[in-house]
Amino acid sequence: MVRVALRGLLAHKGRLAITFVAVALGVAFMGGVLVLTDTMNRTFDDLFADVFRDTDAVVRSDQAIDTGFGGEVRGHIDEALLAEVEAVDGVAAAAGNTEGFAQVIGKDGEPHGDPAMGAVTIGINWVADERLNPFDLVEGRAPRDGREVVLDRGTAQDTGYRLGQAVPVQTQAGTERYELVGVARFGATDSPAGQSFVMWTAAAAQRLVGQEGRYTAIAVLADDGVSQRRLAGGIRAALDRAGVDDVEVVTGADATAETQSRFKDQLAPFTTFLLAFALVALFVGTFVIYNSFSIIVAQRTREMALLRAIGARRRQVRRSVLVEAVAVGLVGSAVGFLVGLALASVLGSVFDLPPGALAVLPLSVGVAVVTGIVVTVVSALLPAWRASRVAPLAAMREVAVDRTGHSQARFLAGGVVVGLGVLVVVAGALGGEPARVGIGAVVVFAGLLLVSPGLARPVSRVLGAPLARLRGVAGALARDNAGRNPRRTSATAQALMIGVGLVAFILVVQSSVRASIDEVLDESFAGDFIIDSGTFGLIGLPPRVAREVADLPDVAVVAPVRFAQATVAVPGRGVDDTAVTGATEGVFDLLDLVVTTGRARLAPGEVVIAQSRADEAGLELGDEVTVTFLDDRRPAGARAATVAGIYDDESPTGGVGNFVLGLDDFTAAVPTSADAQVVVQLREGVPVAEAEPEIERIVERSGAAEVQSVDEYKEVVGSQIDQVLVLVGGLLALAVIIALLGIANTIALSVLERTRELGLLRAVGMRRRQVRATIRWEAAIISLFGTTLGLFFGLVGGWGIVRALRDQGFGVFEVPVAWFVALAVSAVVLGLVAAVVPAWRAGRMNVLEAIGTE
Repeated sequence: MVRVALRGLLAHKGRLAITFVAVALGVAFMGGVLVLTDTMNRTFDDLFADVFRDTDAVVRSDQAIDTGFGGEVRGHIDEALLAEVEAVDGVAAAAGNTEGFAQVIGKDGEPHGDPAMGAVTIGINWVADERLNPFDLVEGRAPRDGREVVLDRGTAQDTGYRLGQAVPVQTQAGTERYELVGVARFGATDSPAGQSFVMWTAAAAQRLVGQEGRYTAIAVLADDGVSQRRLAGGIRAALDRAGVDDVEVVTGADATAETQSRFKDQLAPFTTFLLAFALVALFVGTFVIYNSFSIIVAQRTREMALLRAIGARRRQVRRSVLVEAVAVGLVGSAVGFLVGLALASVLGSVFDLPPGALAVLPLSVGVAVVTGIVVTVVSALLPAWRASRVAPLAAMREVAVDRTGHSQARFLAGGVVVGLGVLVVVAGALGGEPARVGIGAVVVFAGLLLVSPGLARPVSRVLGAPLARLRGVAGALARDNAGRNPRRTSATAQALMIGVGLVAFILVVQSSVRASIDEVLDESFAGDFIIDSGTFGLIGLPPRVAREVADLPDVAVVAPVRFAQATVAVPGRGVDDTAVTGATEGVFDLLDLVVTTGRARLAPGEVVIAQSRADEAGLELGDEVTVTFLDDRRPAGARAATVAGIYDDESPTGGVGNFVLGLDDFTAAVPTSADAQVVVQLREGVPVAEAEPEIERIVERSGAAEVQSVDEYKEVVGSQIDQVLVLVGGLLALAVIIALLGIANTIALSVLERTRELGLLRAVGMRRRQVRATIRWEAAIISLFGTTLGLFFGLVGGWGIVRALRDQGFGVFEVPVAWFVALAVSAVVLGLVAAVVPAWRAGRMNVLEAIGTE
């Protein structure tokens, strides 16, 4: 039976071609993501190991705050420690390092890189000792004074700056021009993980991106024969004798392992995100594979019956079908993994991975290939079971291919399940429970799978009715053919339903979020402009910008907003690592943030907190919290802050943070304060167009900052949401492509089984053009049917999520009608495209040979 199965597979390999492609595409995406992850881990493990190869110990602050997603920020240490470290026995060399945020401004005036939404842009000092410098010069020389810089080669190439040219660089001190004197590589890469580096002298780096007189860390090289543990212990002992107790000393190996681990933690959400879409693609492929095997088994019913008649047992028939599935899964997975290597190579270039450095690990190969085989075999189980149910006597008579209609019981059960799922979605939406909405959406999806065969015929007739009138006989036949086999039509449409449903869900949520934010800004924003740094405060605006804007005669109120990492201790309730906001009282009025309890004076020693954080920590008016920033310059007694007010932060804009200090307290605590945003309100009667040029003139000197009106700010926020939509939509496109391949496969196989029927139609006068049109429009109807189911699923799920989040300020539910129409039209067009080849083959049939086909 194994030989029979393999020979049957080779004899009918064309029938399984699309199934093979569906397996290959799904495995390609999964394999590519796994290989990319392995490659990035190995590349950067090797890179960091090479960078820290000569660093035997690191002296750094013992203050660290977790920023989430594996990141952390640390305090600074006094530069005087460098001399003490250099004097320790066993130290061959030591170098101070300064690190902060900086951004190169390109020749077109636009900032290079996107630290808010992408890889960070960093400013550091150039280390003179090449043994402790992770960068190697490839052009030019090191900087000699504060007016010179070195760039990483990736940034230099992207921006087009050459040696000797002036490079504008934005820091918290403002935007200044520096002469480019050198270009360097980070180990073996031009720019690690797409990051951008600007390098100054030590003094300039401290002034611009760090703190004058302080380092981020000190790297130490050991004398020959001195182990890292011994060196670190000696430095720690020397610092203890000197009374230095706010630093820690770690070995170079520990620093390397820590950096490698932190990078993997930062990478994990990205790879998990990609793997989720790979699984969606495989899930869609399951429907394509199942439908293909169902059709193929139906077409070979007589063959199966003959095998049973000559003595084949049911399990042998099942085994023969499963052998075909294993063969298709194995070959498809192997080819898919090879395609995945190419995909990983392309993605690797985005992260500046060295060419030809793909890490192909046995575990990743096994996971991708085994997953493809398992998906294929599981998809073929039900068709294999059906094949084994063929009665031996069926070989004695003509056996029709699979023309089963829908089960009334299944249709009713599916309707009940859909109704139950909708009720769960409604209950979760009205109760503000997104998790319940998700459960309800899954139930709705399961119900649609059950009910779709029963809907296939009536929906196909409705969708195809215009064709019957506009396209005559070809349209009528396409309509009838789409509904003649409900099980097949529904199985084909279900694959498309998944991809379209997820896209529709994302579109509904995106449109509703944008509409909600627009409504909040229109109704509650009392300002006229927002001056935004464009970096989420990582670089920020120099405080002089807010002061100069406030001095303009047309300006009534200026409210700067700043952010910095801090630890907030709540007595008896633990410590919270969070971003603390510094602002003036005017920000609450200009953003129309409602203080539900207390007041928003932001006097010294007071803090206003968000309602959500107050509920979580059990804080009330008059309670005290201790706010400690990294490198906090205030006396210890000044760190306690009394809760003076609680404001409502449940809005799409998210308020201004969990903990808000007055600007005086914030500036006193944070050595390098820069404004993330500045909200501006004009005097009454001053036109926006009249005041904007003067404000822009002041802001222009700050590089990437932009002056935005309310409408412009809405567009900026919306564009950030759109970026996510484009990314998600692009990834979901793979699932839609696989579903369309399923439509092409179904049409191709149905043409094969209807060979005699098509021959008879040609014999009675149907022209080739009409045959081709019939096949194409049938595919379009099936595609539109799947799209209709997907739009319904996305609409129900999207409404549920938006409604469930209404307490967080998402008060507007908006259906993107234009996008839905575009999806429906695209479904018709893509359905027509998917059927081009099957239709072409159908039109080229020899009439006599087709009529003689059994």
